[in-house]
This record gives sequence, structure tokens and C-alpha cells, in this order.
Amino acid sequence: MKSKISLLILFISFGFISLLQTSWAKNVRTYTGVPYHIDSKHILYFNMPDPPKGIIAVQIDLDQIFPQISTEILKQKTYQFEKNQIQIISYQGPPIKINLTSDEENNEILKANYYQFFKGQERTLLKPLNLRSRFISFETLEQFDQNFNAKPQDWLSKNLSADPYMLNTLMFYAAINRFDDMNEFMQNLIKNLTQNLDIRDYEKAKTLYLQYLIENTEFNDIDLIMAAIEHADLNFLKKMKFRQLNQIVIDEVEPRTYYFTMCSPLGKAIRLNQNQTVAYLLAQGATTEKVCYSKYSKPQSALNIAETYKNKRALKLIHSYLNQSSHS
Repeated sequence: MKSKISLLILFISFGFISLLQTSWAKNVRTYTGVPYHIDSKHILYFNMPDPPKGIIAVQIDLDQIFPQISTEILKQKTYQFEKNQIQIISYQGPPIKINLTSDEENNEILKANYYQFFKGQERTLLKPLNLRSRFISFETLEQFDQNFNAKPQDWLSKNLSADPYMLNTLMFYAAINRFDDMNEFMQNLIKNLTQNLDIRDYEKAKTLYLQYLIENTEFNDIDLIMAAIEHADLNFLKKMKFRQLNQIVIDEVEPRTYYFTMCSPLGKAIRLNQNQTVAYLLAQGATTEKVCYSKYSKPQSALNIAETYKNKRALKLIHSYLNQSSHS
């Protein structure tokens, strides 16, 4: 159900406002390279400040240091970044230090060697790490900001697929918007792209999700699920790996009283008479007990909502689902 007023924007991302030159210059001067990111392939992404010209985007394969360790365990380690050096601290085992050899004239990282501290002594592990790096100028970063606002989803999709350093670019914007955690930044970016109901922004959110977030178990996908239902996009829902299928969130706000109705994805689909989506959500394990509530009513079940909206098809689907569940 479309919200009747805009909900509070949690932060102003680069996707919604062009950075003023004074703000840009101020934020770039304080840019430290945080946050970093570790993907499902165990690649460590980070940026090294290279003022006043730009940044050096770096990607290092952690599998060489920590073979057969899960992504979750890698993320639990502490990563301390200094100029040309990274220290990785574990709860168990000695710390590891990665030294980066840079070519300041060509703005690139030439190699990375890692060392292990054992009983107070530094032990060199000779095999260099697999890495790649690229210099990205501030002019290029600012142009990306402008294109993200102005260009359609096709442009974003093409760049995400073709440019292996696109995540580093997003990390730069997370940093100058004062985000220390990449997951938090992406969560807020997706929220901003979906809450205004603009189809172009929604398509960008879908692209970002499929490229970076679909395998991320820490990503709360409720805003994107609700947006997909709002846009009647069952095909996209079938591509999602639901993390928060039963979360209840604000779905509609009354403009004069500011009273709001809250629903789960199933409750929203029933209210919008999207019966194919209702059937799919039930098949994916959506709960039917509490799906909506408001200022005027106690928590309502899927059956209550279907009866209120006189949705006979949804009633039949829910009854069939409940009967099957009771016999299983």
C-alpha cells in the first residue's frame, strides 16, 4: 500500500543529493579509507587515501592467509589500517601484518607480503598475496555521483558488471557520508531508493541487491521485499533470498493524523489483491498469524485481512495453506 506521506529519510545518500563543492572538499580532506568490506569470495576491499588527487582502490585475497575459513569468521577479525600496512587481529592465533609496497609515482600498489607475529617475533611468510589495485581520481568519483542521479538503471547495471572497482567507489561514498560499516550504508541506500516509489530508483535498488547483497546474510531485505510488492514485481521476488519475510513494518501513514498501518509482506500482498504473490509468500513460509495492525485494530491475521478486503481468492489460498500445514 503506498504511503500517503514520505517517511523520514535516515540519511542523505549520494543517490539523492549532489555533493556541494565545499562539502566535497571538506569530506575528502578527512577521508581515511574506512569502511572496508569482505565478500563471499573472501576478497578484502578497501581504499587508500591519495590526496589531493584521489584514492587507490585495493582488493586482496584473504584465502591465501586464512584457507578454509568461513566468511563470517573472517568478518569477526579486527582489521586495523595504517599507511601501507594492515594488521589483522584474531581472538585465537597470533596477529598478522600485511605490508603494501606502493608506487607513489603511478598511484598503485605493486605487491603485498604478510608477516606473522609469534612469541613476540616477526616471522615472514614469503608468498606474496594476490591483489589488484587502481587509482580513481576525485573527478571520476564526482562524475559517478552525478551519473548515479541522472542515468537510468541500465547504466548502473552495465558499470557494476564491467567495473571490478565499483564496490570500492561505493565504499568511498560510505566513508564521506560518515558510515563506518558498509552493511549499514547499503541498508540505508536501499531504503532511500525504495521508499520514494520511483520506479527508476527501485530498479537501481534491485541491481545493487543482485550484484552485492543477495548472498549477504546480514542484509535486512524487508524494504526491498515491500517495494517489490508495491511494484507488483513477482519475478524479482522469486529471485530474492528472503531474510526478513515476516517482519512487520510501516506500510501506510494517514496524512492528517499521522496514524499508521503496519504490515508484513504477506499482509501487504493481501491488501493489494496480489494473489499470485500471496501464494508464493505462503509457499516460502510466510506466517499467517499476525500480518497487520494499526491504531484502530489489534494485530490481525492473514484471514482477518483477507476478509476485511473481501479478497476471496486470498481466503481460499490461506485456508488451503492452513489445512495442508495442519496435516503435515
